[in-house]
Amino acid sequence: MTTGSPGADSSNLVTRLIDGKPMVDVAAELFGRMPVLWGRYFTSVATSGLVEYRARRENQALRDRNIRVLPIARQTKHVDGTQADGSADAQLNVEDLIKTFSASYLQSQGGRFLMFLDVEGTPPLSTDYYLGWARTLVDHSQSISHGTVTILPGVYATQADDTTWRAVAEASQRGVQTQGAWVARWRIRGCGMPLDWDPAIVMPRVKLPCEVLLWQYADECHGGDGFDCNETNPNIALQDILSQCILPPDTPVA
Repeated sequence: MTTGSPGADSSNLVTRLIDGKPMVDVAAELFGRMPVLWGRYFTSVATSGLVEYRARRENQALRDRNIRVLPIARQTKHVDGTQADGSADAQLNVEDLIKTFSASYLQSQGGRFLMFLDVEGTPPLSTDYYLGWARTLVDHSQSISHGTVTILPGVYATQADDTTWRAVAEASQRGVQTQGAWVARWRIRGCGMPLDWDPAIVMPRVKLPCEVLLWQYADECHGGDGFDCNETNPNIALQDILSQCILPPDTPVA
C-alpha cells in the first residue's frame, strides 16, 4: 500500500497561532513537508467570522508556501432540502468564491475548480438538493464569469453515510457529473501522519460515479480550532487534483 500527499482543512485562519507558530507551519512540521492543499469555507459574500476564508489574511501565507485552497461550501443544515434550496445556496457559494479571487484571476489559473459540498451527516444529503446545487454551481459560475470560470461539484461526507452517497449516485443517473468525493473516516483522533491508503477503509459501501480524491483520516489536530488531517488519493496523479484547486494570488498584508 502507498500513502498520498498531505493536506489539511480548518474552520479557522491558516495563520492562527498555535504555540506561537502559524497553524500552516504547525501542519508542515507534523507532516514533515508542506501540505499540498488546504480546505477552507466559502458560504456567501455576506458571511462573517473566521470560519470563512479571509483572503487578505490567508492568501499570502498559502501563496508563499505553494499551498492551494480547496473550496468547501458550508450550509450543512440545508443539504436535505429541495432543488430550489440547493440552487439558492450554490449561487451564494459561487459568488463568494469568484468575488474572493476574481474571475480574471481564476481564468488565469485554468478556470476549472472543485468545490466540495460539506455534508456532516446530520442531516444527510438529499438527491433533490444535490441536483439543484450541483447544476447551479456549474451554470451560475459560467454565467457570472461570462464563460471563463467553471466551478465543479464534489461532495465531502463520512465513509458510512450511505444515504448521502446514494444521493450522489442517483444524481449521476439524472445527469449530474460529480467531479470527486472527499471521504472522512477517522483512524486517528487528533494529529497524525498520513496512513496507507486502504480502499477497504476509505471507500464508501455505495458504488460512486466518481473518484475518491481525498481521505480525511484524522480530525481536530490541536483541537476544534486546529486542523483536520487529509491525504490525496495516491492512485490519482497529484497534479490532476491540484490543478482543480486554487493557488492564491500575491496579497501582501496591509
